[in-house]
Amino acid sequence: MRRTSRQFSKAAIVAVMLAALALAGCPSARRASRPGAPVAGAPPAEFAAPVAGATRFEVLAGQSLVVILAYRGGTLASFGHDHVIAARAMQGVIDVREPLDSSTFELRLPVAGFTVDEPPLRTGRGAGFESTVPESAREGTRRNMLGADLLDAEHFPQIAARSVSLVGGPHNFAARLELTLRGGRYAIEVPVQVERPSADLVHVTAHFPIDQSAIGLTPFSVMLGALEVENTLGIEVDLTARRVR
Repeated sequence: MRRTSRQFSKAAIVAVMLAALALAGCPSARRASRPGAPVAGAPPAEFAAPVAGATRFEVLAGQSLVVILAYRGGTLASFGHDHVIAARAMQGVIDVREPLDSSTFELRLPVAGFTVDEPPLRTGRGAGFESTVPESAREGTRRNMLGADLLDAEHFPQIAARSVSLVGGPHNFAARLELTLRGGRYAIEVPVQVERPSADLVHVTAHFPIDQSAIGLTPFSVMLGALEVENTLGIEVDLTARRVR
């Protein structure tokens, strides 16, 4: 049977969509990256000693979590996925002083420990996160994220954040942070909530958006932007720290 031009057009559209999906699960088409296994790099340097009058608390990695929400965009967005990126491996310290707004904290996230789309972390997030992401798409997203075009884990194995100032209190603060990522340093301001469940524990939470372009990153995209990751990411921070004795 002879195909009509309309049938050829539909077939071409499907082919384009499949190509876009295939590219989304491979290293970026913008520039050849060096995939391979991420290099953990040298162990992080020790944190500086706390200043006089400060009580040090160490972040408990097993009870803490940083989540990055990446949203699909473009005219072919319905063929992609919204992603939940999680950091559980981390090192951090909180140095508590009185008044509380003179306290400081520092957090380091080894990017090789980032996970993508753990099913429990997608549950309950509503539209865009309801579907289960295939393992191939999860691995493709992780390769893109750690590759030379984005986080470049081979040369920059960690992301670090440290507080420059805190304003407010007693529980809600505006924190000015210095974020170190891919060798660059960026100043950002975020809302932070601080609780003291006991004398030995500090609980810090934060929820805020951040634009990739504001921290030196170029959002992943293929097909001239027909399928892309939106510039704005959602950040969720939940840290528990225990007093160092």
